Formats: sequence, C-alpha cells, structure tokens
Amino acid sequence: MCIMSSSTIFELVGSLPKLQELHLGFHECMLRECGAKKRFPTGFPCLKVLKLSAICLDNGMKLSSSFELIRSFPNLQTLEVTRNFDNASTSAICSPEIDYKTTRLLHFRSVMFENLKGSENELCLIKYLFACSSFLKKFVIHYSHIESDDKLMFAKKLLMLHRASPVAEIDLFHL
Repeated sequence: MCIMSSSTIFELVGSLPKLQELHLGFHECMLRECGAKKRFPTGFPCLKVLKLSAICLDNGMKLSSSFELIRSFPNLQTLEVTRNFDNASTSAICSPEIDYKTTRLLHFRSVMFENLKGSENELCLIKYLFACSSFLKKFVIHYSHIESDDKLMFAKKLLMLHRASPVAEIDLFHL
C-alpha cells in the first residue's frame, strides 16, 4: 500500500510539462491530508487526457484531490474515472449550489465514469463537470451498484443538472 499526499502527485507530474495523457491508479493507495488543497504551480497546456482509476469517491480526501486535479489542467478534453469501493466514507464535500460566474470553464469533450453507485459525492463531481464544461458532447456513466428502486431517481437527478454545453448527451448504462 502506498501512502502519499496530493502534493506529491503534483510534484511528480510537475516534472513532466509536455505530458499529454495521465493515468493515475489509486489501487491500494491512501492519500494523506497534508497538501490536499495545493494546486499545480503552472498550467499544463499539453495534457488532454486524464484517467483516474480505482478511486473511491466516497472518500472525501480522494474526491477533493480529484477536484484539484481536474481544476489544475486547463485544457483537458477527456476524463475517465473508474470508481473503487472502500470502507472510508465521508459526507459530500461540496455545497449544493455552484456559483457559475466564478467557476473556471473546463474544455472537456467527453467524460466517462465507471462503477458509479449514485452517491452524493459522485453527483457533486458530475454537477461540477456539467456546469463548467461548455464544450462537452458526451457524458457516459456505467453504474453497477445502484439499487433498482434508486435507478430512476438517479437518472432524474442527472437530467435536472445544469449543463454549460447545449449539446451534451448523457449515456447511462448498467454494468
């Protein structure tokens, strides 16, 4: 098991300014509190694809680090998040309302989430991505752990979210 802070991740990636695709796997990896709010010192104009795998979005520290990573790369076009389940669970970390006037615009064209369970933290991240991605065309969600009674409610919540892109489509699939 590796234990690191998000600032360590930022330092490692910071040494690769021309990186175009980044895949971070959180398999058996724990993030420490220290450095969770740190941002990259400079933008990464070349990075177009970010893949976060085996990340538990129920963990407030990992969700917070995900937000910081996404905000730190201004020209990302593709985001893929594969969710992992662990026992570390916290309440939602973002406020229910997003201030669209002060939020930085993102350049995502496509976003894909795998293994969602419809938690408040997941919806919080999805809400942020919809609200800030004016170029978004495709948002694919593969869910596997949503109870049958909650599937319709989850779909309704997704459809009610504000979208910065008028052409953004949601594809919702059960695994």
